Amino acid sequence: MKYLLLILILIPELTGCYTQKKATEQVEKANDKFPAIVAKLSRDKYPCTDLLKPDTTIIYEDSIILVEIECPDVPTEVIRVDTVNNVITRTVRVPVNMPVQVKYITKWYQDSAQMYLLTKDLEHAKFANTKLADENNSLSKKVARKSKENWIWRIIAIILAGWTVFRFWNKITTFKIKQI
Repeated sequence: MKYLLLILILIPELTGCYTQKKATEQVEKANDKFPAIVAKLSRDKYPCTDLLKPDTTIIYEDSIILVEIECPDVPTEVIRVDTVNNVITRTVRVPVNMPVQVKYITKWYQDSAQMYLLTKDLEHAKFANTKLADENNSLSKKVARKSKENWIWRIIAIILAGWTVFRFWNKITTFKIKQI
């Protein structure tokens, strides 16, 4: 009977309600321990929408347009005769720069989770870079030391080889006379 009473008391304690406070605490705990995973999940589940106003850029560009302008004293002329009014009009085509308005509309938004992930990746890359630089420096020192040791061993080998050749040469070139 005691065990049954104990089980009946513990079951409601273990199966408590999932409240906003509990959810907040769990998300904060997950964010503290695994921020990259929380950022990825939040970005995937709640993507950004176009919340900002579109960025409109207006640029004035020059455009060459051929316009007929009345020029009375121009050597290259086209003469048109109006038979009704008996008027002679002299016009010439002249290129004129006219400003033309061009609009560029750019819609953009920024995903803060993506910025956070890129910042974390940058920090990780900087840490890996410093670690590799330290490892490179230690290996460079090790190679320099080994190179110095190799030169010492080479010098010792040359001296021993020279001494052996000298002894062998002395044995070959020395005449020994036996006394009887």
